[in-house]
Amino acid sequence: MSITSEELNYLIWRYLQESGKEVSALALQEESRVLEFEEKFGEHIPVGTLVNFIQKGILYTESELMVRYDGEVTPVDKEHCLKDFTLVQALEVDRERYPEIAPEGRFALESEVKPEDKDDKRTEPAPSATGENSNFIKTLQEKLKFPMSSNSQWNPQENSLIALGGQDSAVKIAKLAMDSQDWKILELFSCQHPPALSATADTTTNSVTCLQWSPSGQSLLSGVENGELRLWSKDGKLQNILNLHRSPIITLKWNQDGTHILSGDLDNVVIVWNAGTGTPLQHFEIKEPDSVETLGVVVEWIGLDKFVIPGPQGAILVCEMGKNRPLGKLIGHTKTLTEFEYNASNNMLLSASDDLTVRVWRSGSINSLNCFYGHSQSITSAFWINDDNIITSSIDGSVRVYSHSLHTLMALSMVDGVPIFCGSISPDKKKFAIGKQDGGVTIYDIEKLIKVLDAVRSLQEPIPIPIMGDYQYDGDHNSVAAISWCYDSNQLSISYSLDDTTAISLG
Repeated sequence: MSITSEELNYLIWRYLQESGKEVSALALQEESRVLEFEEKFGEHIPVGTLVNFIQKGILYTESELMVRYDGEVTPVDKEHCLKDFTLVQALEVDRERYPEIAPEGRFALESEVKPEDKDDKRTEPAPSATGENSNFIKTLQEKLKFPMSSNSQWNPQENSLIALGGQDSAVKIAKLAMDSQDWKILELFSCQHPPALSATADTTTNSVTCLQWSPSGQSLLSGVENGELRLWSKDGKLQNILNLHRSPIITLKWNQDGTHILSGDLDNVVIVWNAGTGTPLQHFEIKEPDSVETLGVVVEWIGLDKFVIPGPQGAILVCEMGKNRPLGKLIGHTKTLTEFEYNASNNMLLSASDDLTVRVWRSGSINSLNCFYGHSQSITSAFWINDDNIITSSIDGSVRVYSHSLHTLMALSMVDGVPIFCGSISPDKKKFAIGKQDGGVTIYDIEKLIKVLDAVRSLQEPIPIPIMGDYQYDGDHNSVAAISWCYDSNQLSISYSLDDTTAISLG
């Protein structure tokens, strides 16, 4: 007598459908061949078959205990027979009768824990990631100040170029001299959007709300309050004007080869542009009935021609260039979407939402692979560290590192109750910077943390995240608005809500 894995999958699928767990049944249906079995055998398999088989299996296991190896029936304990047989009792009987064979020699895996070591492994305290010099935290010093800007972006290919977006409708591109101890601005290019009436207020400030360099670093895209987009060369020359949005731009994203652009505004309008000609190719206007709430503040490419955008009620819409309707939607989040990041290495999408959860989505599946809880307030950043680990920050003052393969929290840092307004991971994925409400910036040593996590097989509790350096703001009542890393991962810029932008160095 035998049963195949596909037959077992079908029985589980039937059980899920019969018990009303339609979402779980759909997930299993996507990953197996249950529909083929349904066509062939569905009418011949009665309701409740899986539960019936399991109950018979429990009874058979208990019956085995009453028969000796030579076929003789053991004395019957009437009191035992009057008790209900349970699954736990059956598993204990099976373990006694057929003890687990420990892998040895060439059959043993490096990651296998020997049976005699298991108890010690469970009680082993979490290792420290801070190392011997845990009390030493480097104090980072200011290298240069720039005029006040709400956001800043380093060029992804040249360390000496940085773009700054201000409240005066202008984008500044600064070319720096960074060789000496004292940094200097060698050239400053001004890229001016025309002053215009703001779409949200009766003013003509028309602040720069978004900046994004192209992957090659040759072009800079800027968006302002009235919805206008402008494309500039790296030396400040106007290349194109993209004018179709009618409300403040809140997100911009180039695709991997720099041929197309995604832009999103405050009214939930997303537009796909041809970066070379400035022509709008697709227009998505996602409206939720009786609601003026922003559905999300992020968009993301998941390939050269596929992308995801926010949808109603926390849904993630999967779209493709050339098709005016979404290919499908990912259901799981329930509120405004705040973070997307696609990992091309493992083909997985990371998302965060104001429902205080972080989810991981696998390519080809409509159900999330992971759903991480823990944050008690809005999530302000979420990034892939590698193909397994994810790092997040939140206004609740915590930084968390999760493992998607282990489905668990691996590391945790609390910032003394100070809200974290933004977070940014370095291009080399070895450092993570957070900007706080009090104006300070803390930089975590992710490289050291990952080495510790790789050295242990399991954790009893999350370990602390080692701190590499700290920058203390000397002003009052001023919070960090944005952080941007330099291409070499050794410098970063800090934009403040009410003060000049600061550049600091880790060197």
